[in-house]
Amino acid sequence: MAALRAHVVVARVAEKACARLATLSEPDGSEQAAAEAGAIEAVVEALRAHPHVADVQGEGCRALFLICCGFPAGPARSQRAAEAGAIEAVADAMRAHPQVAVVQRWGCWVLAKVCYSRDAAGLARSQRAAEAGAIEKVVDAMRAHPQVNDVQQYGCGALANLCQGTNAAARARSQRAADAGALEEVLVAMRAHPQAMVQWHGCEALLNVCGGGASDAARARRQRLAQAGGRTVVAAAMQAHPDEGEVICGQVQQYGQLVLNALPE
Repeated sequence: MAALRAHVVVARVAEKACARLATLSEPDGSEQAAAEAGAIEAVVEALRAHPHVADVQGEGCRALFLICCGFPAGPARSQRAAEAGAIEAVADAMRAHPQVAVVQRWGCWVLAKVCYSRDAAGLARSQRAAEAGAIEKVVDAMRAHPQVNDVQQYGCGALANLCQGTNAAARARSQRAADAGALEEVLVAMRAHPQAMVQWHGCEALLNVCGGGASDAARARRQRLAQAGGRTVVAAAMQAHPDEGEVICGQVQQYGQLVLNALPE
């Protein structure tokens, strides 16, 4: 931490320090100590100091994700990250390095983690991310790296959390995602990556992007999903991952059925 603060303008030091912070934050329970030592703010400063150095951006995003993991204090660390400017820094990283899969992977996962929570603070973080252009950057990442499983999985997870909620702002985020091509990219991911985690987050993303109740816009999104083959893809996911007591397969079944129930016949 001291090295990162003292030599943040040196790219190689910033990269190695972010990587070290990420490693130290991997064990359960270590994330809070890192946050209390100022790691979140230091990593965001490193991201801002080296916007064109992909290695710094990748390691910085990885560190932010790991520091914001865990419960029950994870959401509080996510809020601290948002207040430090992490959402905007990550969106900028993804914008600057669209072809670097590592940056896109960890960028998507930071956004998913920081925006995870249906309380008022979590929804405000989702809105802040949308205003930073995060929705479009996630869709762009998925489109640019169709064969990279982690980008697809984490991209679906990010879209699910960015589009959560039922208020007017959430409905606008769902429409923004649909306008960016999120429905089609999630279906591409689910077709190409049959793994349960992709199917779970894919179904959840489809459900949230198609949310909005009985509004004309929501009905149009559901119709768009149906026309793109959504019913077939979701049904295939549920068939491939039956609920046999595994949590992930149970999530595929739960969200998949909700999507099927929402789609027009």
